[in-house]
Amino acid sequence: MWSWMREGAALSLWWGDSGVWQAAEPGQAVRWDGLEAWCAAHPGARARLWLSAWWVLDMLIDGALPLHDDAAVLAYVRPLLQHYHGDAAAPWPLAAWQAGAARGVSALHGQPLAELQATAARHGVQLQAVQPWWARAMRLALAQEPSLLREPAAQLVMVEGRLVTRLDLRRGSLVGLQQRRLPQATPGALQAWLANEPVAVQRCLGYGLDVQAGASHPALPLLGGAAGRATLSGDHPPPAWWADTPRGGAHWVGRWAGRQAAAVPPPRA
Repeated sequence: MWSWMREGAALSLWWGDSGVWQAAEPGQAVRWDGLEAWCAAHPGARARLWLSAWWVLDMLIDGALPLHDDAAVLAYVRPLLQHYHGDAAAPWPLAAWQAGAARGVSALHGQPLAELQATAARHGVQLQAVQPWWARAMRLALAQEPSLLREPAAQLVMVEGRLVTRLDLRRGSLVGLQQRRLPQATPGALQAWLANEPVAVQRCLGYGLDVQAGASHPALPLLGGAAGRATLSGDHPPPAWWADTPRGGAHWVGRWAGRQAAAVPPPRA
């Protein structure tokens, strides 16, 4: 099994629909065809792997539900996933996680867990973190944007082309999480969706939009800062949103478990 993040001298990788990306200097990233290619070139390395929302489905758990431990959470969520996604969801590895006071579940559906484990082990690579990218980006964004910590209603939006993850925040605490697919990967489609539930503070980061198609639309509320560029274009998020080490904020704490291991509770921070 893979466990929660252990900070250390590890290389940061982001894995999305365009491949595996490794942070490089200054503020650049190098693309690899896949984890196998990266591990073969870095035998014995330590790495933190941040997974795109294209590979991970996330949901928050209602705190009012009588689910007293992580085994109960996983037992509740798996039938829901199979109801909405069919039998294909039966073997998906799940991670019951906590981010501050929020509890949720991540489902790894875009990459086979056993193959990722075997690939790393074959080359002696230690994967010190395998987590959804939004968790890393949220901590970095909270460190850079004070308004996200102050406002009783704020939204942090992570854009990956047509796929969008929206985090609802209450004074910096996670209170809502939605993943949606836009009709087109354009600024106009994103703005139309954001306008459905406007809040005082909305900030966007990410990649994959056709910014030329958005020339006639008002500017999106981008979160730039240390990211080094205020745009949502390109084929991967700027490395500052996944390679930098966050200061403070709530850790994503969880552990992946296959269907047969769903009753094993994750370790605590």
